[in-house]
Amino acid sequence: MKTISLILSAFLVVLWIDLYPQDQPVYPKKVASGTYLGLSPPLRELPVVTAAELKEYEELNKVKPFNKWPDPSYPFQETALPNGPDPVWQSKMGEMDGGKGLEINFAGQASGVNPIDPNGCIGPDHYMQTINFVYAIYDRTGTLVAGPTALNQLFSGVPGSNCNSGDPIILYDEQAQRWLVAEFSLCNANQYMLIAVSQTNDPTGSWHKYSFDVHDTPDYMKFGVWRDAYYMGTNTHNADSCDIYAFERSQMLIGGSADMVMFDNPWRPGTLQGVQCALPADNDGTFAAAGEPGIFMILNNDAVSGGSDQIWIFELAVNWTTPGSSTFNRVQQLNVPAFDANFGANWDNIKQQGTAQELCSISDLIMNIPQYMNWGTYETIVLCHTVDVDNTDHAGIRWYELRRTTGNWSIRQSGTYAPDAHSRWMGSIHMNMHQEIAMGYSISSSTMYPGIRCTGQDAIEYAKAAGVMNVAEMTIQTGAQSKTWGNRWGDYSSIFVDPVDNRTFWYTQMYIGSGTHQSRIAAFNVFPTSIYVDLNAAAGGNGTIGSPIKTVTLANQAAGPGTSVYVRVGTYDESNPILLHEDGMWRNYDGNAIIK
Repeated sequence: MKTISLILSAFLVVLWIDLYPQDQPVYPKKVASGTYLGLSPPLRELPVVTAAELKEYEELNKVKPFNKWPDPSYPFQETALPNGPDPVWQSKMGEMDGGKGLEINFAGQASGVNPIDPNGCIGPDHYMQTINFVYAIYDRTGTLVAGPTALNQLFSGVPGSNCNSGDPIILYDEQAQRWLVAEFSLCNANQYMLIAVSQTNDPTGSWHKYSFDVHDTPDYMKFGVWRDAYYMGTNTHNADSCDIYAFERSQMLIGGSADMVMFDNPWRPGTLQGVQCALPADNDGTFAAAGEPGIFMILNNDAVSGGSDQIWIFELAVNWTTPGSSTFNRVQQLNVPAFDANFGANWDNIKQQGTAQELCSISDLIMNIPQYMNWGTYETIVLCHTVDVDNTDHAGIRWYELRRTTGNWSIRQSGTYAPDAHSRWMGSIHMNMHQEIAMGYSISSSTMYPGIRCTGQDAIEYAKAAGVMNVAEMTIQTGAQSKTWGNRWGDYSSIFVDPVDNRTFWYTQMYIGSGTHQSRIAAFNVFPTSIYVDLNAAAGGNGTIGSPIKTVTLANQAAGPGTSVYVRVGTYDESNPILLHEDGMWRNYDGNAIIK
């Protein structure tokens, strides 16, 4: 059960937020140029990290001053909602089979560093994974082709590359067909963000390497790709600290002189000592319209800040001609279904089998990065975070799909996935070009070792917008041990869509094996093995029962070997070729006739 922690500074917190004019843009606190020192050697040629080096990183990690966050506090818990179970709780497992299911599932990197911070991304021919403090590059079958190598080797020579501080990030910039990798450097008088962009779409080749002198400890940074910049949000514990950044993407792609703008965000919900990070949206697929500002998002938890549970949405309009005129502004406070993110007065939150040691939930933060997609006539964002579904420290994953046609963002659907008594947390969510959603996460309880699972929402369920993950849960890794040496878990875990087929999801997360942190990398699909096709008025179809299925050609639908095909008659909506009608009866088509 929870311990309600009251603090005397609640008034000061509200006062701090109100010191700034609401919804008035602020200007950069600092504009600076990065240091560029040319190309790295090809990553395939850099030396593999030694066991001694890994041990050194483990020892250094033990004394990091930022390794323990301040304990959470909930001064408004008595008035916070909900007064009961989560209002959008999905308490039953999805029943739709996982389609092609897990196509690939292989071991990633392992380390005794605490935490391991695994994250990774898929490109045309490679999967690149980063953990504290190394990178590794695999081909699409899971064969290691480069590394594992100490990450700061990539940045050799730039200011700050003398230390390997960690919190690594890897993204694939799909529109430019380039990779981005970053880590912070904290061992010098000045603190740096080290960022590299690959010279080609082959991550085993050379990279443009940059160093940016940033403000204060840029803890827990998260990056997003946007047309005009690489955006970054960081966690800050101080009242006067830059936590919003933009880096000049166009120059970094060509190895030019790149600027950086930094903002001190005046709209930080919650206590000044809490864990705060406004995450930038990552633009997948078609870019947002030229000139559309970059988007940042943060949670407002009513138990921490008062008011109501909300997603705060910010816009950063960068101007690289006159960077000092760039602006950052809170543009919307979006009410969401009430959630409970209070797991008590410390970060020991998630139960494990066979030990009293509990794991960190990081329940006040959006996990991974919000994913933005431009569909032409509308835009979408998906995101998720951890909540307590029934006031018993039973963790589930609250997720949202936001949509904007014109004007403000609204919630199209939301749900909290917790289909049984086990806790699910550290979620990572993405949507593909076929309007299928996938979510990966960790799972644990007093009767289960921490493991890795995933679920999803297929296109038929997506059209209903009911907030239900209808795909039956898939197991990526069954837990075999619990973690007994601290509470930090895989809060950098990431899921991304394959840029080759725009459909398959690639996910990485950690578990415990052989007494240390292990990781898995898995690729999976959520479309059903049963393909649904409407014959009426479809391209090539005449609407007659029993029409040959081969004459029906519909976008995003294809039947493969061993696939059951279902057909029906009804009204065909040309604006939605996925055909998701509620009316009509589905009949099995066995290749010759409709089975009634």
